[in-house]
Amino acid sequence: MEALHIEGRIDSPQITADGSKGYFEIRGKSLPEDAIEFYRPLERYIVEYVKAPQPLTKIDLRLEYLNSSSSKKLLDLISHIEKIAKEGFQIELNWYHRDEDQDMIDEGVEFAHMTSLKVNFIAEQ
Repeated sequence: MEALHIEGRIDSPQITADGSKGYFEIRGKSLPEDAIEFYRPLERYIVEYVKAPQPLTKIDLRLEYLNSSSSKKLLDLISHIEKIAKEGFQIELNWYHRDEDQDMIDEGVEFAHMTSLKVNFIAEQ
């Protein structure tokens, strides 16, 4: 499976997806005007990936900020990954945040309550 890379912009995050390694990363600010359209390539990629996933899938969420439409879309994307977790595949879901960024910590806690996956909170400086 060929890797997917989307460059980040001022209002949209950088996305890296490498199905051959079972690795996904979303990094930066997520405020696209149309989150559904922005995340469509990643969603297509994930839909294909879950047909033949790696034994371990690692997801690194390194978000500085996300708006409500991005948050909803992120949950939609993770729902595809939840399916393979239920089939016994191992998932490592990491939510990175700055030590002092209480808003993103709270966002991550809320996100963790909405998914069946275990979310690892990792503080960065």
